[in-house]
Amino acid sequence: MLPPGLRAFLAVAQAGSMREAAGRLRLAQSAVSRRIQQMEADLGVELLERGARGVTLTAAGEILLHHAREATQHA
Repeated sequence: MLPPGLRAFLAVAQAGSMREAAGRLRLAQSAVSRRIQQMEADLGVELLERGARGVTLTAAGEILLHHAREATQHA
């Protein structure tokens, strides 16, 4: 089972938007955003660039996405 923040991050990375990811996870958009913000605070890096047309991954976000996908394949 993935931690909630990582699960939210993966959903946002796949969907390209907080709103779409929230719908897929059946959570409020604010809850998804808070989970990712908490991960960013815990890690000390920005994972997403938030914009009017959705989100894009930062370099740190790309690295985390790569490792998270590998970890889910092995789980």
